[in-house]
Amino acid sequence: MSDRTFATLIDRSTKPKAWMDVAKGAAMYMVVLFHTSLYFGEADITGIPGRIKQFLEAFPMPAFFLISGMFALRMHTWTFTQVWRRRLFPLLWLYVVWSLVRFVFYVIVPGTNGDLGALPATDLRAIALLLVWPSNSYWFLYALMWFTFGAWALRQVPVWLKLAGAASLSAAITSGFLDFHNLGWNRTAALFLFFLIGALFHERIVGFVTSSGPWTLVALIAVYIALSVGVVALPGARHVPFAVTVMQLLSLAAGFLACKYLAMVRPVAAVLRTIGEWSLQIYLLHIFLIVSMVALLEWLLPPTGGAVGAVIVFGCSVITTYVAILLSRLTTKVRWLYVPPKRFMRTVKKATPEPSA
Repeated sequence: MSDRTFATLIDRSTKPKAWMDVAKGAAMYMVVLFHTSLYFGEADITGIPGRIKQFLEAFPMPAFFLISGMFALRMHTWTFTQVWRRRLFPLLWLYVVWSLVRFVFYVIVPGTNGDLGALPATDLRAIALLLVWPSNSYWFLYALMWFTFGAWALRQVPVWLKLAGAASLSAAITSGFLDFHNLGWNRTAALFLFFLIGALFHERIVGFVTSSGPWTLVALIAVYIALSVGVVALPGARHVPFAVTVMQLLSLAAGFLACKYLAMVRPVAAVLRTIGEWSLQIYLLHIFLIVSMVALLEWLLPPTGGAVGAVIVFGCSVITTYVAILLSRLTTKVRWLYVPPKRFMRTVKKATPEPSA
């Protein structure tokens, strides 16, 4: 490879926080791949080993919540009215609106299967219980709303106490000691820790990624793989308290540092930054695309596995991501799908009481 080609591919002048958008993009694609393999597996189209799927769970959602927490750096200085108007109400709007969109989609589109292992997507109880029983599809928005409120409400609690409580709750869920029998509540309880870490240690996280070198990355990957293999392979290891939590923290450290270097590779960074830029919209839309493809392929193909199944799953995950970006650009023109109308925001501003401290 010539120096000119190398210079074209590698950008050494990336901004210190360029890795964040790349990390969001990588995490979003991993979510799409995980859900593609999950739903396609229900249609007997397999190819990705189940243990690899467990690796896909370690990084994406902790990464999203930690980065979301990093953007809540100054939230502790806000009043409740400001938190409600700027963060809580917009998240509640997204959650309710897209839960209704989800309901209508599964009523209209025949042959699609909504939430695996939860209330059927067309069950009216799912709408009636929306605010207390989050769906498998949009629990992320529900959790982010509670994380935002929780971080604000606990702003005067000592840091060590908040982290100890959140870490203990996370360990209780991931070890199986505690189970709310609802994926949304289980994930909410298990992942609050990462939002807190992002909110409390923004500068330290950026400093770590900025100052760490390739040998640190190699060491983190080695330790992460060793621990992950142990957690996945050894009987009962997953149920050891804090084992999964430590694995997730290692995956974040290694993943964020890897994304710093990926951000320097122009073609890779361009793709992942685009996915990261549209990550919210992709998250909201991708399941509709996946279940539609499942319904079609289940009708066209016999049970398929091995290398062919893996190619189908990976290929469809790429198609899903690409089409979701196209739909994102289209649907954002309908502003109320993503942002509360201004008249609602004015009403909220007038109606929101300021609680006593």
